[in-house]
Amino acid sequence: MYKTTKYFFLFLIVLSITSCASKKNTVNFQSNIHEVKSLPRYTKEVIKSDDILNINVTALDMTSILPYLKDKTISNNMDQSLIDGYKVADDGSIHLPLIGKVIVSNLTVNQAADKITVELSKSIIKPIVNVRLLNYKVSVLGEVNKPGTFKIYDPKINIIQALGLAGDITIYGKKNDIKLIREINGNFITTKIDITKTDFINSEFYYLRNNDAIYVEPSFAKIKNSGYIGQISNVATVFSLIMSIIILNQNN
Repeated sequence: MYKTTKYFFLFLIVLSITSCASKKNTVNFQSNIHEVKSLPRYTKEVIKSDDILNINVTALDMTSILPYLKDKTISNNMDQSLIDGYKVADDGSIHLPLIGKVIVSNLTVNQAADKITVELSKSIIKPIVNVRLLNYKVSVLGEVNKPGTFKIYDPKINIIQALGLAGDITIYGKKNDIKLIREINGNFITTKIDITKTDFINSEFYYLRNNDAIYVEPSFAKIKNSGYIGQISNVATVFSLIMSIIILNQNN
């Protein structure tokens, strides 16, 4: 009887440890209370070839900027905005009314706006220029509730916000093994992010970049339920097996 009780409590301990491990892999942002994490420095996105820009121009004399007024009638439809935007050529340039060719590659949108303002000021009184990147997007795939590619209006987006756009990770997603894929100088870099901890907040991958892709891997339970792996005994079966071994040991 003593040995049976000992094995029973041993089983309960193992089950408890398993439950704790499961919780550890499920709860987000686990850290010490009042722990302070410093955000990484945000570096603004620079304009590259094939980017599409929305350029909005105003001035004291609106008749002097008539070629730009079409931008004032851009619909709320993002696809229409992409059609009406200015595409950056392979040499990093765009062609603008009243100015001609302007090199904007490797500039932030604010720097590009300043450069265009200087050029327009040669023929227009006190122009005001705003530049916005229209084709900024991130993709969130895998075990999320709403996977897809999302067009972003505010480039300063972090991985938490992107997962929020995708409806959060499902109960089958591996929160401790999220893949972030980023193109850097023509090469694709893949990094692993664990959001069950807070260490990723200090990472250079906390803030996303244009065309980043996030992939949330399915858990073992999801793969098993999908039929790729045969069914594994449930807890009751395991318990029965352990008790059978105990009884056999007692009879020997």
